[in-house]
Amino acid sequence: METPVSKQTVFSGRILSVRVDTVLTGEGKQTTREIIERPDTVSVVAIDENHNILLVRQYRYATGKYTVEIPAGVIDPGETPEQAARRELREETGYDCDVLIPMHTYWPAIGYSTEKMTIFLARQLRPAPLEGDEERIELLRLPFDDVYEMISGGKPIFEDAKSTLGVILAASYATQNLAGRQ
Repeated sequence: METPVSKQTVFSGRILSVRVDTVLTGEGKQTTREIIERPDTVSVVAIDENHNILLVRQYRYATGKYTVEIPAGVIDPGETPEQAARRELREETGYDCDVLIPMHTYWPAIGYSTEKMTIFLARQLRPAPLEGDEERIELLRLPFDDVYEMISGGKPIFEDAKSTLGVILAASYATQNLAGRQ
């Protein structure tokens, strides 16, 4: 265990803050920890009636290139993870769902960030567009089995952990719980 001695916010931005904490370790040593404070997030593995996965292609400034990902975003103040997942799905793909199943909640950057992400499986999709924010997003539909094969065969279509983990979890969930059902 580590005991906080002091906490100082050194940067506060639109989507995150950076804090430097002085802590006392279990051995009695004083040291610092740099922490990114970020709201919790959601991501959605959306699979349509033809067993296609809905993916988004968008430019990511930090990487300097376009990426293919599952829909995702921040949980806004006052929203539940389920509400945020539905909103993000509608904003980024133009679809809502009748079935929304939380599959896993995890810490994407457990060593230095407060963010937790919940990955959902969305089934029984139906058109329900919602105006998005400033992001320019292209919707892609690919056969879920092909995407899963790429990941498990070492030729990933994704460069982010949430999308890879989401597809693996959805495949496992489908095998265990959705055999023969939509």
